[in-house]
Amino acid sequence: MSNKPQSEKSLEEINQELYEQGMTDGLAVIPPTEERVKEMLRGTDSDPDKMLGRLGNNENSVTVQQLASNAVMAGCVPPYMPVLEAGVKALADSHSNSIQSSVSTGSWAYHWLVNGPVRESLGIQSGTNAYGPYFRANRSIARALGMAYRNTARIHPGEKDMGVMGNPGKFSMLAAENEEASPWEPYHVTHGFDEDDSTITFSAPNGWLQWIPESNTAEQILRGMIKNTPNSMGAQSDEDLNRTIFHAFNPYNAEEVEKSGLQKREMKEYLVNNSYIEASSSEGLSASREEGPVVEPFQERQYANTEAVKIATIGGPGRWNVIIGTSIGGPVTKKIEFPSGWDGLVEEYSANLEWYENARY
Repeated sequence: MSNKPQSEKSLEEINQELYEQGMTDGLAVIPPTEERVKEMLRGTDSDPDKMLGRLGNNENSVTVQQLASNAVMAGCVPPYMPVLEAGVKALADSHSNSIQSSVSTGSWAYHWLVNGPVRESLGIQSGTNAYGPYFRANRSIARALGMAYRNTARIHPGEKDMGVMGNPGKFSMLAAENEEASPWEPYHVTHGFDEDDSTITFSAPNGWLQWIPESNTAEQILRGMIKNTPNSMGAQSDEDLNRTIFHAFNPYNAEEVEKSGLQKREMKEYLVNNSYIEASSSEGLSASREEGPVVEPFQERQYANTEAVKIATIGGPGRWNVIIGTSIGGPVTKKIEFPSGWDGLVEEYSANLEWYENARY
């Protein structure tokens, strides 16, 4: 490590030091200088020393200032801070199970869904390529939350993160719901928030599968949801076990289903009632001295109950849909709270918040 004063070090030297300290995601970062962190803190009314939550198996605390430092490194701009604060609170929520998704051999991702007016204010993409690599807000917000978790919980590969394969979506999987193109109520409204609220939702899936229906009828779309869900993706939500599967519908297929009169509730019921797979615990004939021989069930429901199914409309023109699961964390949804003067800050940073000139959405 160089003995030069921090102000004299080159960008390359600072990046190398941060990488060697295990504080990056392997990519180049923006050095979190005092000036940059101070500017990032303009995006919040919170005291820099305020603890937002505890992360990791040692329950290390993350402060607003620590979050701002990670936000700088990830390439965020100050108006993103309210989204980041809510995201950290979701990670710290005991129902998120974020520690298991961060260290398990299963290689889970951090999946984020943004709802409400904040999508438009910050240019968080919900249409074409919403999960793709092109949009600053989507990528840098997800990256900042991932690095904040890693640096707070002090997670290193092969030491705490024991993912056998690793997951490419771990620090990059964020999209907004395409509420304007959706025929249904938005995800956050389904889960108890007002339509004018802005929210961020965390879940922790380890799989991603794109599929296209055989024909654009409601029946074939529903059948496709079941047919294309791998047997390894199980879904059950109750007090003892919370595994969920998230279905992201393109607007065209969502509209076709809604035209048939089906709402989210009926879709979820269809999945529960028709998604039978071979029972993983089946052991055939077993003996019971009190009740006599018992034949174990040959099949079980892949979707055990409707609460284990999550649905949102995401994406642009086309027929491809996405199945994201199984998630062992959450989903946990947090309301985004905005500081005084936030609208003015958004206006000040407006050039940084717009989609780039040639974007199509």
